[in-house]
Amino acid sequence: MLDYFQLKRKLLEDVPVDNKQSIDGGQSYFIPIEVLEDLLDDFDYSTKNFQFNIYKDGYANLCVAASLELTINYTQNNSGDISQRTVIGACNFPLGSLGANQHFLATAKSECMKNAASDFGKWLGRGLNTSADHIPDIKGAVIVKKDVKKKADSKIMRQFLAAVESGDEQTQIILSNIYEIKTQADVEEK
Repeated sequence: MLDYFQLKRKLLEDVPVDNKQSIDGGQSYFIPIEVLEDLLDDFDYSTKNFQFNIYKDGYANLCVAASLELTINYTQNNSGDISQRTVIGACNFPLGSLGANQHFLATAKSECMKNAASDFGKWLGRGLNTSADHIPDIKGAVIVKKDVKKKADSKIMRQFLAAVESGDEQTQIILSNIYEIKTQADVEEK
């Protein structure tokens, strides 16, 4: 286990080039979870209180929001007593952005760990993408899943038409995202 000064010295070092990856040609970087867990082993780490919530956003997309606590241990210089430092990491993302990933909670936990670890210092990812003139383009990182919409039955169509008549745009959007709804404009367009 590292002592306080070893801990501080290590966390102030930059992330080694071999420990970071990019999916956009070097414009932005991340530390893969397997590498991060190996780096955290030097700090005698633990996680607890992983929590998540599955919800639908305004467009009826299923999303996950999650958080966890990440703790590292170190010894005090003079006394040898063990001290801990705990930070919280969080993430949220639409489940559809993961393609066919059925282990989205494992992905959420990994993202929470990456987020929390970066709070400890540069060695674990703090400031990895802080270029003042660049905002990472993550469009290439998201797997776009081809949505297959359900056929709208007569009950759904009545609900959609009632939303059109009352001007309820939110219901129209939600139903349009879930169901294949043909309007008069769609028919005339063909």
